Amino acid sequence: MGRLVSLHAGGGREPWQELGLTFENATSRLGDVAFVVGGDAPGLLDWTITAARDATVSVDGITTHLASVDPGAPAVPGTIGPTMGVRIDHVVINTDDGERTSAAIEEQLGAGLRRVRDAGRGVFQRFHMLDNTILEVVSGPHVQGTGARLWGMVLSVDDIDALFDHLGPDVMTPPKQAVQKGRMISTIRANAGLGVPFAVMTPHLHTDDDAL
Repeated sequence: MGRLVSLHAGGGREPWQELGLTFENATSRLGDVAFVVGGDAPGLLDWTITAARDATVSVDGITTHLASVDPGAPAVPGTIGPTMGVRIDHVVINTDDGERTSAAIEEQLGAGLRRVRDAGRGVFQRFHMLDNTILEVVSGPHVQGTGARLWGMVLSVDDIDALFDHLGPDVMTPPKQAVQKGRMISTIRANAGLGVPFAVMTPHLHTDDDAL
């Protein structure tokens, strides 16, 4: 099972800095993942995952850099405003065909399908796990185009209330009960200008299996 090493998003760094992320050159830390921001096109562009070989492959249309050497996590996770980013809770992938994308994830990344959830109205969520995060594959009538793409991400933070107090309701929705029992979630509003759907959650209460 591989580890998510980095995520690359397009667009400018200023909206992320206003959110409270700090950057060294173009890289910030979201938990133990390097978050790289730069490029003209908004949205999540590609990612790097540890594997047995070095290669750049397509995972059902997602540009994926495989790295045989794990650079390791920093000793201290990065800050986001007044709190700390504990870990990237999950990365959301949109696809027109969940079964096909899940099969590609299993074949290319070695991350087997753990659970399928019927979210209603023709929307299905398929969950895979890397060493340090969850991959949530979403399919349904709302997904346009062919193939899969990195869509959004959720970060676990130490203190969701402190972040909400810091950013305010114009930037961040009030924390509410998440689907996972005992956890809270809040979404960063589109007017923050991140170009990436982004939410924050309270940390896992028990094991990663509980999060699925």
